[in-house]
Amino acid sequence: MNFQGLIHIENYQNYLDQAFKNGSKAASASKSQSRAKTRLEKSRKAEIARVESVTKSLSKNLENIVKKYPNFDQLDPFYQALTRSVIDVDNLKKSLGSLLWAKRRVLQMKREALRKIKGARTNEDLIKARRAFTGRVSSILKQVSKNLAFLEQARKILKRFPALKTKKKTIVLAGAPNVGKSTLLARLTSSKPQIAHYPFTTKELNVGYDDAGRQYVDTPGLLDRPLHKRNPIEKQAILALKHLADLIIFVFDPSESCGYTMQEQQKLLNEIKREFKAPILTVSNKSDVGGKRKHSIAVSALEGKGIDDLREAINSVLAVPDKSRAQDNVNS
Repeated sequence: MNFQGLIHIENYQNYLDQAFKNGSKAASASKSQSRAKTRLEKSRKAEIARVESVTKSLSKNLENIVKKYPNFDQLDPFYQALTRSVIDVDNLKKSLGSLLWAKRRVLQMKREALRKIKGARTNEDLIKARRAFTGRVSSILKQVSKNLAFLEQARKILKRFPALKTKKKTIVLAGAPNVGKSTLLARLTSSKPQIAHYPFTTKELNVGYDDAGRQYVDTPGLLDRPLHKRNPIEKQAILALKHLADLIIFVFDPSESCGYTMQEQQKLLNEIKREFKAPILTVSNKSDVGGKRKHSIAVSALEGKGIDDLREAINSVLAVPDKSRAQDNVNS
């Protein structure tokens, strides 16, 4: 899923200014091309063109905003849960509904305005009808100004979501902060994630693909805390594990240079085992400077040691079609 197609949403006044500008141009063009015999008829046609143009501009912009947003009830479970973790989806749906309401109201105002314009007997009647129309559509747009602002903020969040292929075999990297998950991702795939020597270096889910086309997801650091106390970054990782993982690679740092003891890291692994059903491979990273956890694969992501052994283990687990049977084949 890719949310990059969501369009920038303007302030309500910008949409009005654009619509009224288009309306003025349409009215001027109508007057210059009109062959009406009287001034009243010439002005009438100009005002009709103005109302038509204003309505077209506003309704098109409102409709485009709604169309670009996906149907959240039809999203993959991963994206549904991810969206709900950082956005008030009910308010988002309400805001989109408000824009459709505004579009219908603008069309209704158009019909009423055209009826008055066509029945006008003087230029003053035309001006009065025009002012009534512009005032009412301005009021309608102002009523949905907060909805437009909310949708723009939601768009900015959604555009930062990782574009994941939810139908592909997916391996999720998990572990405490700074244990080397991003470096390991770079070794296993063609991805070049941000790598820095401080906790929570991975601000969002990083994604890479191996030669077999399998998808690897590097999650933000998961701390050993109850799920309801997690921050939005940590929730992204939890959602990745629940909805994406065909296999979890849990990365230990036996050297404890990551800032977390092996006991703390083990508690995190135990929590993941309780919460998630995907098979788990455990890896002891930084084998060049630290020890090795029992029953885990020793690697040095920094130096590239042990990566072939890890790949063989990944192939072995994913070759088992039933995840419940695959659980018996993993280390613990």
